[in-house]
Amino acid sequence: MSQDFEQARSSTHEKLVDRLDELAQGKDVKSLESFAKAYLGMYLDLDKALLPDERVMLLADDDILESIWSGFDAVLNSRSLPAPEAIARKYAEDQRMPEGYIALAAMDRQIRRHDDDVAIVEVDDDVIESLVCFHYVDRNELQNRWMDYVIQHRPTLFSDALLRFWRTIQDYGVERYPGFREVLSKQEFEQVLQGLVLPVLQTIRRINKKLLLPLMLSAFRYVSHQDLLHTCRTHLASSEYMPVVHHVYWLATAYLLAPDEYEAMLFDYVGRTREKALPLLNFIEPVIRDADNTGLDISAGMLAKLLYMIAPKFRPGRDQFGRLDDNVQKIVWLFDLLGQDHSQQARLAVQRLRRIRVMRLYSDYLDRVEQAQSRAGMAQL
Repeated sequence: MSQDFEQARSSTHEKLVDRLDELAQGKDVKSLESFAKAYLGMYLDLDKALLPDERVMLLADDDILESIWSGFDAVLNSRSLPAPEAIARKYAEDQRMPEGYIALAAMDRQIRRHDDDVAIVEVDDDVIESLVCFHYVDRNELQNRWMDYVIQHRPTLFSDALLRFWRTIQDYGVERYPGFREVLSKQEFEQVLQGLVLPVLQTIRRINKKLLLPLMLSAFRYVSHQDLLHTCRTHLASSEYMPVVHHVYWLATAYLLAPDEYEAMLFDYVGRTREKALPLLNFIEPVIRDADNTGLDISAGMLAKLLYMIAPKFRPGRDQFGRLDDNVQKIVWLFDLLGQDHSQQARLAVQRLRRIRVMRLYSDYLDRVEQAQSRAGMAQL
């Protein structure tokens, strides 16, 4: 052990030797927080290769250690951990929550003491709810292995805690929702999303447009089309102050679910503006690509209508290297998708696009679509 750590242990002993009971009962939160951060690997001067217990042992001698471990457990089992709503309030107001680090360290230590068997660690549901929120607020070096167990075996408890947490953050006018992006992006949360996506869509209205897109994609996967359409109608009924991108996403979702009902509304809203055509393109492209997982039936007529709304706003030129613009590439993909449909409806849709003057910009791609359809027709003879 280096001289620096020997001095740290000596200093810790002098500071805490007369307060062991307070430490063991979880009352000296300030001191316990420092040891919890060491346990969680949050200090740069402590070797990350060491086991969590060993990092704390560098800072405290045997006389102090027993009280530290007892203090960890006391905080975890005190029944006084803040609920998701209280954690959200403190987070929104940038208030420190030292008990979070202590509880996370204590939970991890209990699991290690039980040979990593999360199932036999007895922790109340309200404690798990707090831990879930602390996991996203108090990032650290540990994997928090108990999270995997909760996600797989208690998805409803997990989703309820996050929903209460995010709703309260929203109530304070904050649009940063810890955990939001991770839950949407990782496959391990599939069971959680099945019960979380719909209530989030119904109640969380302040969502960054970059997060709203993956949320809506999850909605097509995990929410019944009937419930999703009902939610669209509710949002669109109060869309007066909705940001443009959000409005486009909700209106496009409604169109994909009920094209006859929402075609004219979407067409009128997008109009001739690139400002609205671009988010529409960025929205429908990943949604249509994921059609196998969403159960959506994208007809040739719908594809043609979407191309009519979007394509004329983007001139299909190439750069000095002969590459198409990213947006044009997405549009060309939609044309190719139309070319893969060999039905009579698809042929008629292409003919209608031919008759629209502004679609002459993409006459070469319409030629390609018709050629693909003709080859398919010849192959069937």
